[in-house]
Amino acid sequence: MELKVKGSKQYRMKVVPHKPFSGVFTAVGVTLWVLVTAAGSYFAGQYQLRKSLDEKTLQHSKVLEHLAALKGENEVLRMRATTAEQSLAIGDKASEAVRAELVQKENQIAELKQEISFYRGVMAPADGGEGVSIGRFILSQTADARMYQYKLQVQQSAARRNVVRGSATFTVVGRQDGQLKRYPLKALSEQVDSESIALRFKYFQNIEGELRLPEGFVPEGVELLLKSTGRKGFNIEQRYGWLVQKS
Repeated sequence: MELKVKGSKQYRMKVVPHKPFSGVFTAVGVTLWVLVTAAGSYFAGQYQLRKSLDEKTLQHSKVLEHLAALKGENEVLRMRATTAEQSLAIGDKASEAVRAELVQKENQIAELKQEISFYRGVMAPADGGEGVSIGRFILSQTADARMYQYKLQVQQSAARRNVVRGSATFTVVGRQDGQLKRYPLKALSEQVDSESIALRFKYFQNIEGELRLPEGFVPEGVELLLKSTGRKGFNIEQRYGWLVQKS
């Protein structure tokens, strides 16, 4: 409806329906939308967090299983290594025992050979000279690694009755600093004061004592030289390897 009054400014008016609860519903709707959105975000976050935790838990379980498997393999390998080391140690000990027994047997054989040679020399005349020969020569290890005992026996055939007079020269041969080196017994033993040892016997003579090897010297053998002072005497040269018996 419009009212017009002559001589005044006219305004256009419109009738609008009155809705007193419209603003309230709008505010409630916005609030609900915010709550629903927040709840959705919360539950979505919880789902993702739970999913991530489940994945991490599964990975952790797999890592623990792998670690347990590695520990088991490591224990097996450790036992194998221990067994191998024990077998190697036993093998080394067995080898060392065999070597020691072999050296002992070789020493016994050498000693028996010398005894046979001694008895042969005593009972049967030797060719030429006065029937003089070297019956035994033995080297023995002492507690000191550089100290050795030596035993030399010079003999005459039982068929001979003359007194043997002469001298024996004892020389140790080896290497020092890679060079060939020769030491007379006098240089190695305080018990010997001469280059040669006097011989005087009818049947046999024992010569024994101790000698000390110089530092850095590696012995290879012993050279023995027996000489007679008589006209129709003897001149015997003999070389022995450095075969040592354990005392």
